[in-house]
Amino acid sequence: MEYMRDEGYTGLTGAEAEKRLAEYGKNIITNKRKKSPFLIFLGQFKDIMTVILMICTCISAFMGDSIEAAVMIGIVVMNALLGFIQEYRTEKTIEALRSMSALKARVLRNGIQVTVNAENIVPGDIIYVKAGDILPADGFIITSSGLTVDEALLTGESAAVEKSEKHGCDASVYSGTQVIRGSASVGVTDTGMNTKMGHISHMIQNVKDETTPLQRKLASLGKYIMLACLFVCISVSVAGILRGENIINMLLTGISLAVAAVPEGLPAIVTISLALGVQRMAANRALVRRLPAVETLGSTTVICSDKTGTLTQNKMSVFKTASVSGILYGKESTHESKMLCLICRLCNNLSDATEIALKDMGGEAADREAAGFVRTGEIPFDSSRKCMSVFVKDAKGEMLMMTKGGADVVLARSTRYLDGERIKSIDGKMRDRFSKYNDMLASGALRVMACAYKPAAGQNETDLIFVGFIGLMDRPRPEVPDAVKLCGSAGIRTVMITGDNKITAAAIAREVNIPADRVLTGDDISSMSDSEFEAAVEKVSVYARVLPEHKLKIVRALKKKNNIVAMTGDGVNDAPAIKEADIGIAMGLSGTDVTREASDMVLMDDNFATIAEAVRQGRGIYENIRKFIRYMLACNLGEVVTMFAAVLMNLPLPLYPIQILWVNLVTDGLPGIALGTDPVDDGIMNRKPVPAGSGLLGGRLPFLIFFRGILIGICTLGAFVSVQFTSGNTDIARTAAFMTLVMTQIVHSFECRNETKSLILSGVRDNMWLLGAGAFSLLMMLAVIYIPYLQIVFRTVPLNIIQLSIVTGFTAVGPIIGGIVNDIMKSAGR
Repeated sequence: MEYMRDEGYTGLTGAEAEKRLAEYGKNIITNKRKKSPFLIFLGQFKDIMTVILMICTCISAFMGDSIEAAVMIGIVVMNALLGFIQEYRTEKTIEALRSMSALKARVLRNGIQVTVNAENIVPGDIIYVKAGDILPADGFIITSSGLTVDEALLTGESAAVEKSEKHGCDASVYSGTQVIRGSASVGVTDTGMNTKMGHISHMIQNVKDETTPLQRKLASLGKYIMLACLFVCISVSVAGILRGENIINMLLTGISLAVAAVPEGLPAIVTISLALGVQRMAANRALVRRLPAVETLGSTTVICSDKTGTLTQNKMSVFKTASVSGILYGKESTHESKMLCLICRLCNNLSDATEIALKDMGGEAADREAAGFVRTGEIPFDSSRKCMSVFVKDAKGEMLMMTKGGADVVLARSTRYLDGERIKSIDGKMRDRFSKYNDMLASGALRVMACAYKPAAGQNETDLIFVGFIGLMDRPRPEVPDAVKLCGSAGIRTVMITGDNKITAAAIAREVNIPADRVLTGDDISSMSDSEFEAAVEKVSVYARVLPEHKLKIVRALKKKNNIVAMTGDGVNDAPAIKEADIGIAMGLSGTDVTREASDMVLMDDNFATIAEAVRQGRGIYENIRKFIRYMLACNLGEVVTMFAAVLMNLPLPLYPIQILWVNLVTDGLPGIALGTDPVDDGIMNRKPVPAGSGLLGGRLPFLIFFRGILIGICTLGAFVSVQFTSGNTDIARTAAFMTLVMTQIVHSFECRNETKSLILSGVRDNMWLLGAGAFSLLMMLAVIYIPYLQIVFRTVPLNIIQLSIVTGFTAVGPIIGGIVNDIMKSAGR
């Protein structure tokens, strides 16, 4: 599209602007329609465990057990409400973080500069921007004056970029970037979804939403539980009917056992565990947008991190100063250092992060020294000259020109150098020595500037006296190296992905403990085949000069290698990869709206170290879920073994359906919930992440569940047979079996706190909620057995001392044998 020549310097007419607005649409980034609160609430009911629980609720209602049905539907609703409240409140918090930048823009219309809403800008418009403005559209520079733009939002590069309409200079500007210095008139080429930011937004919306590892594992477990329930229900019912039991009674018993086999507390336990993790993380300034993201982070094997603003401070600071004496003799001269600080303070407009950093050089002593000078003139920075100069007058009335700028430029304009208090000429050998020192600083990822001066004589920036170099760097956040090291000890690889150059990326990576033996650039990635890149992605930890599509490719390749990938970042260029990752982490302070919308978690303090704490909490939650599953499935298996074995042995049924349901609700539920509050193990960050393909029942867990479940069943049946034999009363025997089942399950809840330690070594005082739940379950059991009204409801009878001793003996069998088996497994190295 032609500018200026066709449309003149008058800009578009109002009518033409309206026509183009209708043709191209408003200058806005469109997002997919957000879910309503109602749809967010309905989304809480879609996991398979909740579906199974709802089916069991219908079965209980059909059996006439309204209490059982009411409790289970209460669990379903509570689980849904907790998830809904967390997601809804988080979305509201995200909305509160939205910035209001670039709402207005100055446009040339009908030959007059007017201010319009940025959404009404169209291709062909001429807009005007100055320092501090956010560019509202993509375009090219028509005229400019010392324009520099911060493009970290799109490119990830921390240094501002010089822009100019002059031949050989970068004249393109992009929507969402910020003008740091200077001013310009810009011809608009693209608006809305056609801008570079719009293309990135389109990439985000095309990334499919995937279930989290926890959701996939719970779905898989739910399927197995559903099949087990059907098998139990059919097997027990058929076996009892074949033995001659009442058909209706056996159907009720089979259904009761099937209901008992379902860990109906699992959705609630998972939600409560995740919610507790969210609260702990919120206290550490991490906002979780979706509950399952907490556990997902605990399973992470790779953290892909943007450099600028995430690993670094996104703030330039002086890293090294080198006066001539320091370069030549290795020892700084006081006079030279003072002059270096003086130039940095006086030749300074505080126009960008670099000048702000230079202003602090020398401290209060430099402040006092600078106060003795008066600034009388200036030659502004220009992108073609790459330097700026000021004219100052000292207390004696002497005039000086002070210059700072690109090291190569200032050095080329210098013919002399300051050596102590003497001024010497620069010969070829000395110039070469200064140049090599400049190259050495640049190779260390420093942005190198040089300072010079001369007695004022005219306006020419020539024949300068070289004073020294200043090396600046966007320094790493001080807490990042330890956080990366902690993640490494937890088996999590940290990968740096940045838009900066290879040298800078490698230098920063080494400072924060990320291996930088090999660095791949975006061009390298583009030139590699998919198979070549997938082979390299497991070995490379630093990527430089990458575009948004490269970041997306990196995340996808890592996921294809069965990694659980977390992606952190703050710029729009990070958003597609954040959306694609298993868990996306956005920066709350420096992050953009687009990035926060794409994320699963927002770091409200932009602190990379918060991620390590989030990993710790996530792992603790995963462990607590495994503890509950171990407890619940072992207890439910014990109930099934008790009933099934009695049917096969032609014994009377050891438990009534109402007793099974009572155990399922009271004894299983409360200790299970309490296990979900177990504190995080201190050594959890010394373990490797859970493999991506493993289920919730990995490691020792299947053996522990089957071993302890069968032992619970044997002990319960043993107490039933022993009391039946000694008393000859089946009701007393059933009460003994009921009490033994409750007692063994309470004891087992404490064993479940650790997969490798016995009951005594696991401890019983670290979780007061579990102690309280166990005590409450015990009191409720005694009430059912010894309160006359409850005896009628649950068909129990009081037990005497001998019968209580039998119950106690069989209850003690579990932890004793369990401890012995644990020692044997330890000796075998399992």
